[in-house]
Amino acid sequence: MLRDMVQLLPLRRRGATLFVSLSLAEPDATTLVDEIDQLQATVRMVRDLWPFELDAWVVLPDHLHAVLTLPFRDDDLAIRLNTIKARFAARVSKRAMTPSQIAAGGTHLWSAQDKVAPIRSRADMEIFRRQCWTDPVRHGFVGDPHDWPYSSYHRNSRTDPRRAAPDIRASA
Repeated sequence: MLRDMVQLLPLRRRGATLFVSLSLAEPDATTLVDEIDQLQATVRMVRDLWPFELDAWVVLPDHLHAVLTLPFRDDDLAIRLNTIKARFAARVSKRAMTPSQIAAGGTHLWSAQDKVAPIRSRADMEIFRRQCWTDPVRHGFVGDPHDWPYSSYHRNSRTDPRRAAPDIRASA
């Protein structure tokens, strides 16, 4: 019986690389870019408390995508995401919240559904990095990923020439 129960437990990947999407509760909100300094400070603070590598990311007005890698022997993604969401909600100015979010103390700022996908290969990594880069194009905010300021596209394409696709707009 115990053996059967152990087999039912979810598998956890230690040192995993993951694609994460976090969304605000209100789809048309602009809070993440309006409060980008607060978001960046929050992510830095969480990385200091619970380290992780931020391989790629993009911040849009109402959602963000990130490719992140957890340290070896550390599988606690939830504490990192929950702390980012809670601390950002606590730091964000009231002017960026709707009346219902203010009344709830900011707890309803984020959607309850986080999306997480494991990255298992180099091909997966490239697909999800490209998604980070092309999402502002896909949503119509810019015509070229280079023009979106809230992305790791600039860092990745500058530091690793293999990351600079010949025409990233064509794949959007």
